[in-house]
Amino acid sequence: MTNKTTSILNTELVTGHCPECNLDTILVGLQHCYYRCTNCGEDIEQKVNGVIKYMIVDKNTKIKLRNLDDTNGQEER
Repeated sequence: MTNKTTSILNTELVTGHCPECNLDTILVGLQHCYYRCTNCGEDIEQKVNGVIKYMIVDKNTKIKLRNLDDTNGQEER
């Protein structure tokens, strides 16, 4: 008897501007906030901060958390 595992992949299609190929294109949502350009295949991350921007994500991408203490959400300079 074989044990089969079924997984469900939920994807999302959106239109956006790819920063890698610099074209307006269809982006396929892979995970929450991560998309793949259907034109060039680049994986990009959606950042939301008043304006939606897509940033290139690769093995060199570093994610850093801000230190939120008593600075009221402002980064120290």
